[in-house]
Amino acid sequence: MKLYAWMVDYTPQTTWIEGHGILIWFAEVIGLLGGGLYLVSMYSNSFAGMIIGWLMIVVVKSGLHLAHLGKPSRFWRLFLRAGTSWVARGLLFVVLFAVFGAAQLFLSYSFPGTGADLFFRVCAAVLAILVIAYSGFVMNYVNGIPFWNSALLPLLFIVFAILGGLAILLIVVPAADREALLRLIPLLVCAGACLLALYLWCATYMGPAAKSSVKELVQGRLALYMWGGAGVCGVLVPLLTISYMYLDRTQPGILLGASALGILVGVFSLTYCMLKAGVYRPLTPTAF
Repeated sequence: MKLYAWMVDYTPQTTWIEGHGILIWFAEVIGLLGGGLYLVSMYSNSFAGMIIGWLMIVVVKSGLHLAHLGKPSRFWRLFLRAGTSWVARGLLFVVLFAVFGAAQLFLSYSFPGTGADLFFRVCAAVLAILVIAYSGFVMNYVNGIPFWNSALLPLLFIVFAILGGLAILLIVVPAADREALLRLIPLLVCAGACLLALYLWCATYMGPAAKSSVKELVQGRLALYMWGGAGVCGVLVPLLTISYMYLDRTQPGILLGASALGILVGVFSLTYCMLKAGVYRPLTPTAF
């Protein structure tokens, strides 16, 4: 790339998706799946699912972020910028979730159904939603990438996080508790697909740079990941497998696994596409 190319051309965002930045993508996905798993496990009263979701956020997601930092020993300085930085707020959300989530797990195991258990359940659930959504707010805050400047982005992440959490919980919970989950998945898959279509449609009206991002997703270099990963694996596979299970009135392990794996591939593909499709608008007047 020529030195002045960023002034006249659309410049792809690479900091959060290429090289060492791939850790940011992994951290984002793990945060979505961990938060979604924690929420649906709380809804299903699956203690094992809540523990796994808590560990995914507190241990895996946090570890990936620390590994991405150039000097991890200085991460505490982010707390000083919580008033102005969504990255700092995200760190605060994770720390608070670690504390309130641990308290909730202890109370749910030792004193289930008490007032204290209910209070910490509500607090932990709110913090889990914030952990999921803050990735969308961070991306939304980058004004130089119009494709991310949509209020739908945090909502899109919440829907796919819950969907991913349901996919993981399908494998964790006993067979007797899967019926309710199987009823929720098609609804969320359809809702997520419609919300994604709405997001892409709205992005075409957000300027040339955002329209260029949509073109890359629909018919460009990212089309395979979008249509194959998010479309086929994330939407068609779970819909077809769950429809067959309803018609056949059985829950074969291979179809449950295929449905769960398809959804997880869809979540990974979607987040990869959203990060990879972001382009900075050039500084030339014709770009606005």
